[in-house]
Amino acid sequence: MKQDRNSIMRGASGALGNELVFRQRAGKTVISLPPAPREDNPTEIQLGLRTRFQEAIAYGRFVIADPLGKAAYAAKAGAGVSAYNVAFVDYFKPPTIQTAEAQNFSGSPGDTIRIHATDDFKVQTVHVQIMDEAGTILEEGPATVSTESADNWTYTLANAQPAAAKAKVTASDLPGNQAVKELEL
Repeated sequence: MKQDRNSIMRGASGALGNELVFRQRAGKTVISLPPAPREDNPTEIQLGLRTRFQEAIAYGRFVIADPLGKAAYAAKAGAGVSAYNVAFVDYFKPPTIQTAEAQNFSGSPGDTIRIHATDDFKVQTVHVQIMDEAGTILEEGPATVSTESADNWTYTLANAQPAAAKAKVTASDLPGNQAVKELEL
């Protein structure tokens, strides 16, 4: 139940015995029933999810404690959404590698791999490993972000790698979530 014109309850928060809970949401006082406690024993999956939620809470608190991190997440927040909420949600959503392509790749220095990676907030880094058929890493390093779009990245081969057979692309976001994609060269 939302209270708009009740000056007595405006700004209230907390519980009234075991009957009502008062919360503030987007500048409005919301009254609800208290949450019902669960009486069953949690499963392993439930315990794992509770742990993930605790980690997300810790990440959200860490972000809003840093003025720069809080400002970055606040810029992405909409009406009635806090920087903490955006950081909390970002913790659960890993980046996505939309495309990874190596057109005309011959293993020569200067050959490029183009990556299009997205995230609900921001892709922090993209790392590329060049491997041979057996999976031995021949070369690796960070990709550079495009000046036109924060979602486009380019990895430039530094050394000649004629035995290069595949590339492993890893995109990471701010909370440390990762997406991995392998590419045949």
